[in-house]
Amino acid sequence: MIRPWEQPPTGAAADVAATLAAAIPVIETERLTLRAPRIGDFGAYAEIYMSDRWPGHHAATREEVWLDYCQMIAGWLLRGTGVMAIERREGGALLGFVILNHEYGDPELELGWVLTAEAEGRGYATEAARALRDDAAAMGLTELVSYIDPENARSVRVAERLGARRDKAAEAGIAHPVLAYRHPRESRA
Repeated sequence: MIRPWEQPPTGAAADVAATLAAAIPVIETERLTLRAPRIGDFGAYAEIYMSDRWPGHHAATREEVWLDYCQMIAGWLLRGTGVMAIERREGGALLGFVILNHEYGDPELELGWVLTAEAEGRGYATEAARALRDDAAAMGLTELVSYIDPENARSVRVAERLGARRDKAAEAGIAHPVLAYRHPRESRA
């Protein structure tokens, strides 16, 4: 069930939302388009974060996921970074999300990724994260870390494919068990 606050705006409010979304960059890769998140994307975001398919991840409530989604989108207004939807260029299917944001409690700017169950295992996370990482470097954001649950071997492999290496010192500042993977500056544009 879609809640009232999950409904798309109408009228002048819709125009304001469209204007703000247009200010968020669009990044294209060979197979993907990274674009501004839309209110209609929340269902997929909620499905990902409310699932129990991630090792070590607790399934969040819809309220927790809504607040996280709003925080990720607010990053664009407050910091110039945030969440981007990942779409397949061919057909426009929503595949997941890639994130460049400084979340509350994190000591550093994080590069993250989450995919729908159907999109996993096809290289989309690596492709999207590489594109966003390179775009961040072009903006002068050269210090990026990916915080990964210790039981999430798939995300560890994505980080390693991106050239990131484990940084145990960066793990010390996090309140919960996490692996920190630092992305090397020289691998970015």
